[in-house]
Amino acid sequence: MAESSMDNNSNIYERLLELPLFQGMSMTDLTTAVGQTPFGFHKYDAGVQIIAEGDACNHLLFLLKGELEVSAMADDHGYEFIEQMKAPDILQPECFFGLTQRYTRSFRATTPCSFLALGKHEVNQLADIYIFRLNLLNILSTQSQKHQRRLWHPAAGSLQKRIISFVESHCLRPAGPKTLKIKMTRLAEELNDSRLEISRALNNMQAEGLIQLRRGVIFIPAMEKLIM
Repeated sequence: MAESSMDNNSNIYERLLELPLFQGMSMTDLTTAVGQTPFGFHKYDAGVQIIAEGDACNHLLFLLKGELEVSAMADDHGYEFIEQMKAPDILQPECFFGLTQRYTRSFRATTPCSFLALGKHEVNQLADIYIFRLNLLNILSTQSQKHQRRLWHPAAGSLQKRIISFVESHCLRPAGPKTLKIKMTRLAEELNDSRLEISRALNNMQAEGLIQLRRGVIFIPAMEKLIM
C-alpha cells in the first residue's frame, strides 16, 4: 500500500509539473504546496459539460488528462465558434480575476477528463511561492500583450485574408481544427462584403484544401495551415 501511495504521489507531481503555473517549481516547493494546500481533483465522463458560458469563475481549473470541446457564441447568437483543448492546460485563467469573473466559453468533455480545481484562497496561498506567482503573471501578461498587438496588425487586404483574420480573432489558440457555424449572409455582414463574394472566396479556399464547407458550417482542419 505504501509503494502504491508513493507511486500515486509521484504521478500527481509529474502531472502538476506539466501545468503552466507549476512549471519550474522545485520538488521541495511542489511537495510543500501539495501538503499545505487542499487540491480538488475531479473526473468527468465524455459528453459531460464542464462549464457553460456565463458561469461564475470561482476556481482555476487545470485539465490534467483528456480533451475538451470549447465553444463560444456571438452575443446575439448569430454564429458559434468551436475548437479543441488538450491536456495539460488551464481553462481561461483571465476570467478568475478582474471586473467580470465569468467564463466566456463553454467546455464539454469529448473524452474522459481529469481536473485539478483551486479556489481563490488556495491560489492566494500558492502565490506565496515565487515561481507560481511569476508563472501566473506571465500567463496573464502574455494574453494581454497578444490582444493589444492585434489592434496594430495591418488590415487584411484580400477577402480571403479578411476571412482568415475573422476566424483567427476568435481562436483561443491559432492551431488545430476549428468549426465556425455561421450563415454566409451573416459572414458577409461581419466582413462588410456581399454574400456572392463571400461564397466565391470560401469555395476557392475549399478548392485549395484549406477548409471544408457544409450548410451553415465552415470547418478548418488545421488552423496553422490556414494562417500560413
